[in-house]
Amino acid sequence: MGQASAITVVLSVAYLGRALAQFPAPDPAEQKKVLADATDYAVHHERSLPNFLCTQTTRRFQDFYGRDEWRPIDIIVERLAYFENHEDYKVIEINGVPSSIDHSKLGGASSSGEFGSVMKGIFAPQTAADFTWQTWFTLRGQKMHVYAYHVAAAKSDYHVVVPEQSKDLVAAYHGLIFIDDRKHFIHRITLHADGIPPGFPIQDISLMLDYEYTRIGDANYLLPLNFELRSREGSILVKNDVDYDQYRKFTADSSLTFGEPKK
Repeated sequence: MGQASAITVVLSVAYLGRALAQFPAPDPAEQKKVLADATDYAVHHERSLPNFLCTQTTRRFQDFYGRDEWRPIDIIVERLAYFENHEDYKVIEINGVPSSIDHSKLGGASSSGEFGSVMKGIFAPQTAADFTWQTWFTLRGQKMHVYAYHVAAAKSDYHVVVPEQSKDLVAAYHGLIFIDDRKHFIHRITLHADGIPPGFPIQDISLMLDYEYTRIGDANYLLPLNFELRSREGSILVKNDVDYDQYRKFTADSSLTFGEPKK
């Protein structure tokens, strides 16, 4: 779906489920420091990552009636190589059958940029995002600061691309950032594209991306765990559920085995 994907963003604190309303909000100075530390982390995150391989599994669904009745479409397994701060996707299997189709030819909704460019785009100085502290939240057992943010279309580098129709729209967007209270690292990003023209073929684009610590070699890195991408094409709702696993260090003799039955 473009360089920085889309997400389902709901700004309602009630929807968050585990908001910690009993804790007082940090004072303005602390809010500013947390945001400054998170900005530094986001801007330099890509540089800290090693070269690695992992498996990206995408399960795609459609809902024709808007009743949250999702019909499976396909399962795409790809080898994702992260080398010198660039992502490279190689399709390995579609619905359990070996495939060598190019990632760009898959059709339908897809995404890239989860390993740094989505995060970096939000916090880049030229983006001039507007951030506002919202609430405390517990995510996977860790206390989080939640900030709402908004990026204007004039400053955005968020592309919604429809290759089949040679369309490339730069959209405004907003969402939430979840920052841990200890290291001020980013553990979740949500994003929703704003101001998409009514006639554009893809609408209601949103994404939620979660990061978790993963060991590669001798060190732990905060890397994508999973994300959910949603959109609407006409009256049809589309959902991608994406998981990452089999992280390993990229070396000259690296290899990955795909399609093994789960035990």
